[in-house]
Amino acid sequence: KQWYQRRVRGFTAKMFGWTDWKEYYAKGHSFDKLPHVGVPTLIINAEDDPLSPPDYLPFNEVQDNPNLAMVLTKTGGHIGFLEGIFPHGQTWLNRAVEDFLQVMIFTDFLSKGSPKNVPIDYY
Repeated sequence: KQWYQRRVRGFTAKMFGWTDWKEYYAKGHSFDKLPHVGVPTLIINAEDDPLSPPDYLPFNEVQDNPNLAMVLTKTGGHIGFLEGIFPHGQTWLNRAVEDFLQVMIFTDFLSKGSPKNVPIDYY
């Protein structure tokens, strides 16, 4: 698994012009932008994502900004979250985003601002 992750990270880093995966993770992120996010934003990531492993996620930045919420799942891969033997139709990701948006609209979240200390959820 680690060999695969290093290989994928190295390929991605080179594809986007970074020297290696270490430079990619050090400079190719948006952590410095997260404190300035002013609208409710849902961040979804899987622990088994080979390109975005938990060691490189912005936990502190998310906890410091009440407009951010993060869901970290055990599985899902990289932009996956597929379900069933033959995945088709809506996925868990589709439902999670839809639920988040419905809550934002239902509670008039967008016009009133967000509550303080939004917890980071783990599933």
